[in-house]
This record gives sequence, C-alpha cells and structure tokens, in this order.
Amino acid sequence: MLFGEYEHQVDAKFRIRIPSRFKSFIGNDYVFMRGSNKCISVYPAKVFEQRYGQFANVSVFDAEGQKALAEVFSYCFPACEDGQGRVVIPEKLRNYAGIDKDVVSIGLGDHIDMYSKEERNNIRSEKSYSDIVSVLQGKIG
Repeated sequence: MLFGEYEHQVDAKFRIRIPSRFKSFIGNDYVFMRGSNKCISVYPAKVFEQRYGQFANVSVFDAEGQKALAEVFSYCFPACEDGQGRVVIPEKLRNYAGIDKDVVSIGLGDHIDMYSKEERNNIRSEKSYSDIVSVLQGKIG
C-alpha cells in the first residue's frame, strides 16, 4: 500500500525518479495519467488496467461515452525508464499539473499523485486538517 509524502525535483530534461518508498510497489511497469486535482496520477500497470479496463464496456456507438474515453485516455502515457531509473514526465501532463522543478508525490493506497510544490501548498491552505477529516467521514458514512 502506498502512503506518505515525498518532495523531489525534476532535472533539466524533465526526468524524475519515483521515490524509493513508492518504487517497490509501483515497479517498472506503470502509467502516468491526468489526475482530477491538477496533478499527475501514477498507477502500476496492473492497477491501471483493473480500474480503467471497465471502460471497455462503453459501446462504440455511444458517441458521448467515446468522446469522454478519448479525453481521458489521451492523457495516459506508459512510463519509459532509462538505465538509471529516471523517467521523463510527458510534456502534456507537466503543463496540466504546472510542474517545472519541485514535485510533491503522495501515496494514495494503490497509486501516487504528483503535484507541483506550489499546487500542493495551495491545497494545504484551503482547509484545516479537521475540515479534511470531516470530508472523509462524510464519504465513508
């Protein structure tokens, strides 16, 4: 299970290393995708296939569903690590998340969300910890 928060940086070629604490869970076969909160979500390939494989049931004749699938999957990219375990963050995702140097990676159970440090600080300033806990209590009953 992934949890915790780690700060790291992209290099001049926009490469990162997945924090070692997360790497053992993520492995070498993983997918970057657009997250819902101005972040980049990183899924182990098997988890990605389980979560998003359910969309195979959207009929090819469902124009609205197919447009939604195209939008979601156009922001999905397989990770391609180099010999030193670094991976280039796709430009489309870097731009979406506003990542240029400092990155904050957060373990969320079965995946990682990567934020620019600035965006992570903005999120932290929006609500108190007790407000956040209240939101979660409302989601689980």
